[in-house]
Amino acid sequence: MEKGFIILFGLTMLYLAATSRIISHIRLLIAQGVLLFLICCTNFAHTEILNFAFLTVETLIVKSILIPLFLCKVQKKTGSNRDYAPNVPHFYSLVIASIILLGGFLVSNYWMSSVKMISPIHFGVSVATIVISLWLITIKHHIISNVICFITMENGIFLLSLSVAKEMPMLVNMGVLLDVFIAVYILGLFVNVINKEFKDLEVSHLSELKDYE
Repeated sequence: MEKGFIILFGLTMLYLAATSRIISHIRLLIAQGVLLFLICCTNFAHTEILNFAFLTVETLIVKSILIPLFLCKVQKKTGSNRDYAPNVPHFYSLVIASIILLGGFLVSNYWMSSVKMISPIHFGVSVATIVISLWLITIKHHIISNVICFITMENGIFLLSLSVAKEMPMLVNMGVLLDVFIAVYILGLFVNVINKEFKDLEVSHLSELKDYE
């Protein structure tokens, strides 16, 4: 069951690469948060109750509810619907993301199977998620899309930490969660300011920002 949830988590990245609708990207974040919670549930026997409670809050409440709600408000306020004209067409993005995900599976099966401390499928999907997120950040023009890809990259890091150790220290979880809160909050304010200055939220407009005395 756990492997099925992890595979579904990896497939969500293919959906992210194939679609341009911002609201679909936000819904994908909700799905990833629920899947991470289900993955944590399958490891409940190896996790302390207090740590599991914190993981539940982090995955279900923060990742699946709070952050998507915040991004929905930003999306409605800015009127952003799609990420138009990325550097790579969506079909080719889907092909490249599929190759990266397949490479993650191959690496986990052939190279990591001999390492007992690391769960191969956790490692393969999480590394593929991180790589796909970084690649999508470089090809997408919309700032909100870049924020969403940053969050999916953090979800991949979260899954990677599960692959390294079944029992994650709570302080590590709090540190990661604090980084996400700060990044999303600052980027949300940043998007609002950019939207007031320009008609759309393309990344290319960032080069036009200047400090005036």
